[in-house]
Amino acid sequence: MRAVTGRPGGRKVVALVTVALELWSPGHWPAYAPMAAAWPLSGIDDTHSTSWADYGVTTGIWRLLDVLGDLPATVGVNGLVAERYPETVMAVHEAGHEIAAHSWAQDVVPALLDVDAERTNIRRCTDILGQVTGVRPTGWMSPRATGSRHTDDLLAEAGYRWTGDHGDHDLPQLLSTAHGPLVSLMHSDHSDVRDAAAGPYAYRDLHRELLNQMLAEAGPGAFRLTIHAHVAGRPLLAGMVGQILDHIRESGDVWVATHAQVAEHLLTQGRTP
Repeated sequence: MRAVTGRPGGRKVVALVTVALELWSPGHWPAYAPMAAAWPLSGIDDTHSTSWADYGVTTGIWRLLDVLGDLPATVGVNGLVAERYPETVMAVHEAGHEIAAHSWAQDVVPALLDVDAERTNIRRCTDILGQVTGVRPTGWMSPRATGSRHTDDLLAEAGYRWTGDHGDHDLPQLLSTAHGPLVSLMHSDHSDVRDAAAGPYAYRDLHRELLNQMLAEAGPGAFRLTIHAHVAGRPLLAGMVGQILDHIRESGDVWVATHAQVAEHLLTQGRTP
């Protein structure tokens, strides 16, 4: 049996697949890159860690698009990715996936910005993603999922419908802001950046058991798979992601949806899927 996509259909569990397509500004790189973490070098441009992160936009996202197949995902895209790789972002959009804004770059964390700078960051990201795809993003995910105390209000002010910055509920929630409601959609507790360190097979088994547990409970439930193109886009881990997605397809009582679909369902129906 295949998972249902595109409508709730009375399904017990909603599955949200999040793919992060990221870049760091010049002079920045992920602290968790293998060599950066194992052998940090101060005062130099860590070219190896930069190229390790670039794998996501040059290679990993293309493998993940193949692995996803017909299942819709929400792809959080840095504005810098859209500026440097517009054809890649357009390919993700044309494959039917939702494009969400993910700040200008991974080192541009809203919690570190003042209000004016944060408003400018949101507008800059919104504009370039809309220019590249022809569709204005309706969802936002901050790097590190760390917004400021102003972020929700600024997002609603800019016309956003959902945020991925909160981690305090299992199910989607309606947030009140100064500019109207905003839907909170939590990320996975089990990221490829952290949990894949236990090994690719353990990572696969963790997610399959998590879905089984949700299906066994009374429901409703929200199953979240959060992956990064520069991490889970590499061959072995991408294969494990494919097996997790196959398990979702075979489980039957699952609505596979984009974040935007779930947000609109909650905003129009006033309840969780």
